Amino acid sequence: MHILRTALLGSALLVFLAPASAQFNDKGTVHLAIGLAGGAHGTEYKTTISIFGGNYSDTETDGAATITVPIELDFGISKKFSLGLYLEPGSYLDSSATESNSMALVGLQPRFYFINGDRFAWLGSLQLGAAGLKIERDEAFTESSATYAGGNFGLGTGVVFQFTDLIGLQLHMRYMTTNMKLRDYTLNGNDVDLDDYEAELRTRGFAVQASLGFRF
Repeated sequence: MHILRTALLGSALLVFLAPASAQFNDKGTVHLAIGLAGGAHGTEYKTTISIFGGNYSDTETDGAATITVPIELDFGISKKFSLGLYLEPGSYLDSSATESNSMALVGLQPRFYFINGDRFAWLGSLQLGAAGLKIERDEAFTESSATYAGGNFGLGTGVVFQFTDLIGLQLHMRYMTTNMKLRDYTLNGNDVDLDDYEAELRTRGFAVQASLGFRF
């Protein structure tokens, strides 16, 4: 009878502990997510013109909004850490909001898991990568196309609600920065020589993101 009680107690303890020992992230776990993000950013646009051996600079500040589609692929290195890639295409709108544009972010994404339960996780993320932006304007008697490229950095936190072993909902908030230089500029179909003209666009802001996640 004593042996039976011990066996029943041990079985109940295992049943109780089994869900607690499960992890959202573990070594070898693959995470795939796709979602939608909206951001608000402060911008700083600096231009430098070289004339007769002298450099003349001007800086303008403004605001911008972004709407992007984050696509993320992460691989569990350990229970508390995963490493992945992110690709984030979308649109960038400044205060004029009249131009046609496209943007993209791409890079590495380390993630750290502060709470790592089976159905709930709280994590922190870094984003280290590259940013690209193309803006096309069609104004009175003037058509222009400008291409920017540079680096981007992100720091974020998020929570995961895992509905089944496969599917879950992820909610993130991110601080984002980019620093992009003008790489190509055309005006009315003609290439503009960038040897004597430089432009740099810097952005700083926050984005909120909701994603559908898949765990394998």
